[in-house]
Amino acid sequence: MTDYTRRAFLKGAGAIGVLALDPMSALAANGAASDLPSRAAAFGRGRSKQNKLIAMWDAATRLVTQDVYCAYYRDGDMRGFKALSAVESAFDEVVREAKETDVKGDAPAVWSIYNMGYIVKTRESLFSIDIKHRRAHALAPLLDFALVTHKHADHYDGNFCRAMDKADKPLVSSFVENAAFGDIKAKAAATDKPDEFKIRDVSIRTFRVDHAMADWGIDFTTAFELRIGDFRLLHTGDCGVANDKLRVEWGRPDLWLLFPMTSLDVADAFKRIRPKRCAFGHLWELGHEVGRGRVTERHIRRGLDMAGRASGKTTVAFWGDRVI
Repeated sequence: MTDYTRRAFLKGAGAIGVLALDPMSALAANGAASDLPSRAAAFGRGRSKQNKLIAMWDAATRLVTQDVYCAYYRDGDMRGFKALSAVESAFDEVVREAKETDVKGDAPAVWSIYNMGYIVKTRESLFSIDIKHRRAHALAPLLDFALVTHKHADHYDGNFCRAMDKADKPLVSSFVENAAFGDIKAKAAATDKPDEFKIRDVSIRTFRVDHAMADWGIDFTTAFELRIGDFRLLHTGDCGVANDKLRVEWGRPDLWLLFPMTSLDVADAFKRIRPKRCAFGHLWELGHEVGRGRVTERHIRRGLDMAGRASGKTTVAFWGDRVI
């Protein structure tokens, strides 16, 4: 991309550096926040508005190459890219809202930070799933525990894992050594259901799913089925195969946090899980190149069409969204 092209895009996208705006406003083609939905209305967007946002985000993120993103991750320099401004502002806004939000009932508050990374707040807990952000370690003092689905660099951050361990807080994964979770795992192993345990007010069931049909992908991802009172939340990480491993034991999820791509048959997956609501994540992951692991507008629309035929309540989790 030439300097002229980049300047033209930034000029059309609105003023650079207005980080107080939510990520969707930061990416607006005309800079007009009034045309954009609130983050609190992820499931209230009309189809035409959501399609407009998908196209806008797709255009903005295509300007950020894998090399540019990796350099930003190292030094924090956004280099004038709106998409990287959105990564930063999403983190700040979610942290602020999580601190200010008071949860009353069983239904938690759920925010999307980046990729498949979410912050979840219940009446008694604040926890993360698959947090990947260059400032993720700053969350350790705030969180009660963390969940990580698998050992791919776009789903966890090493500094964050070390910060959680140093703070003596549970980090649940299949590959990171964590003393606080080690105690929980040891107690679970002594029961007849070693894949079920509870942290504070959150009951957790873990089960393995296939990332891909290649040898390396079999049982590579740990999925999390969560129960908070009468509310059921499912996060399946990078599940790429809809087979008998993809199942729930505690009833239909009230919310499924899903990566709709890899080789996953979305229609078949929906038949197996039958979620009440579903939010698509892992979209526009900047650590992948376009066409090589980065989900684009065409793939997102196809996934939404397949999901729509199985369930009418499916949305896209933009960075910084209040999903519910």
